[in-house]
Amino acid sequence: MTPGIWTDFVPDEPLPSALRFMHACGWQCFEISTEDLEEIDMEGGSESAIEEVRAVLGELHASMPQGHAYLHADVAHPDESRREADRATLARHMNYCASLGVNYVVIHPGGRGYTTDEELSTVVEHNVSAFKLLAEQAGEKGLKIGIENMFEPPGRNERVFGSAVDELLDLIAAINSPAVGIAFDTSHANVEGIDLPAAVREFGDLICCTHISDNDGSDDQHLMPGGGSIEWPPFIAALREVAYDGLFNLEIPGESHPDPQVRSMKLRHALDVASRLVEAP
Repeated sequence: MTPGIWTDFVPDEPLPSALRFMHACGWQCFEISTEDLEEIDMEGGSESAIEEVRAVLGELHASMPQGHAYLHADVAHPDESRREADRATLARHMNYCASLGVNYVVIHPGGRGYTTDEELSTVVEHNVSAFKLLAEQAGEKGLKIGIENMFEPPGRNERVFGSAVDELLDLIAAINSPAVGIAFDTSHANVEGIDLPAAVREFGDLICCTHISDNDGSDDQHLMPGGGSIEWPPFIAALREVAYDGLFNLEIPGESHPDPQVRSMKLRHALDVASRLVEAP
């Protein structure tokens, strides 16, 4: 496993500047955030913008093997035009990722707010249909999609598809493509009350990327590992058992800070924490 961090830890700088800032704090591997992909999208997928990022990565001898496509996409939305628009955005983001040398693209499953089993059946149908098309594109581009485990917000009585381990396993079986796996989000699993090591073992070699953060179980607080209630050694041991060797990718907006000096200190500390966790016996 290799420590990585998502690029929106430095949200107020263009991506090339953010990469240089984080690299100066010791980071070598990155996940391009959905916000940075949206910036590229707003520029019409500018080849010059993509080439500038590639040049910076080369200059820094850094890598960006992971990306998070459109965060707010809902490929199972009840409105067909919304579903199609979101899938088109995901497809564009995947194209940008391929051009940037990304290998794994995180995408959320669609479907939230449904109440009946009949609605759930429709949600599953829409997800399978959308991800089969996205998987075909991913395969053509040499990418692999990591479908992220979700969570149902405490106290809101809102059903969210993909919050349960078996829902994701059934979805991936129905998609039936080698271009699709699991993006395991530790904070989502902790809020959902899932046994993290047991879930890792159930997913097994389907896990192709990670979102690593901590919380106290009450909400998705995106804290540094050690700042919440997750027990990290058993989780790390489970990742080793299933031979996961990708990014141990921190997604910790709960630790962000506007002051560049404090931000730098937090980045260095985050790298120390992540390195300690992945290197510990």
